[in-house]
Amino acid sequence: MKKKFLIFVFVLALALSDVFAVQLVGSPAATVNLIRNKAISNTEVDEALKQYQDAGLSIDRAQVLDVLINDEVFLQGAERDGIVITDSQVDAAVKQTRASIEQQIGQSLSDEQFGQIILQQTGMDLDAYRQALKEQLIVNQYLMLKKGAELEAMDFTPSKTDVENYYRKNKQSFYSPENVKLAHVFKQKTGDEAVDEANASMMIGLASDIKSGKTTFEQAVVDHTDDAESKSVGGDIGWLTIDNQTARAGFGDAFVDTVVSMKAGEISPMLESNVGYHIVKISVHNDGKLLGIDDPVSPVDTTTVRDYITALLANQNMQTATNNALNSLINELRNQARIRIY
Repeated sequence: MKKKFLIFVFVLALALSDVFAVQLVGSPAATVNLIRNKAISNTEVDEALKQYQDAGLSIDRAQVLDVLINDEVFLQGAERDGIVITDSQVDAAVKQTRASIEQQIGQSLSDEQFGQIILQQTGMDLDAYRQALKEQLIVNQYLMLKKGAELEAMDFTPSKTDVENYYRKNKQSFYSPENVKLAHVFKQKTGDEAVDEANASMMIGLASDIKSGKTTFEQAVVDHTDDAESKSVGGDIGWLTIDNQTARAGFGDAFVDTVVSMKAGEISPMLESNVGYHIVKISVHNDGKLLGIDDPVSPVDTTTVRDYITALLANQNMQTATNNALNSLINELRNQARIRIY
């Protein structure tokens, strides 16, 4: 009898341990109560930890739980203090994101294409992305409600010494690539072989007439160019830098390399690009160089390197102050809430 009893106790102990393991997986890792009791499950912590690890971030489980507690106490605090983000506000934020992406790539996106880009960039589908945007809007609005006056009273402008020290440490990054200012006479490729051959032949003859003085470059623009936007300004299409990847994709490497190698005042023979036939005139040629702190950052902008660094450091100072204000608000809310970590 004694032996059978021991076996029974051992089997029962195994069964209880299995039940306990199941309860542990499904049990909360913590509870947060500011305006309501909310459990944060072990499953939620594990899923969030995996997301951080998949993103290449070094973070442990306790830190992830702390982040989830902060998120929950902040959202409860915002709700308590009357912060409401409507669907129309989220719609506007999504629309702004979409417009920004379309501007960057230079084309409109279908709903499916937009959703695919969001998934690639954030790892979230559109529903999850909308929820993340909503929570970010809540953070921004609640932070401004509680800490806005404090932040607005701050001066984020860096000192002259900070700006100059930053320049000295990062001087090699302030490099202006070789660039030219150009105008062109342009005939667009049509896809019709006969028409394109005739246009190419005409442009070869026109370039010869410009070189011999039979006509001027400016008159050739008026009489022959297909570029309506530049026609009224003598064919001027602005600046081209040797590292402009958008121009290289559009016009082709051979065209860009030839144009950037031209000297100021030089007029090219007919040049073929991916999109058409050009006669190019260069008005300014700048070799690549390291920029001084008071040099313009680009030939089309009066902003200097000093201005750029000042704005950069001011933004960093503002971000640091904003993060400090956010952490301060979260600590205040945590002190007001009942938080239990299991």
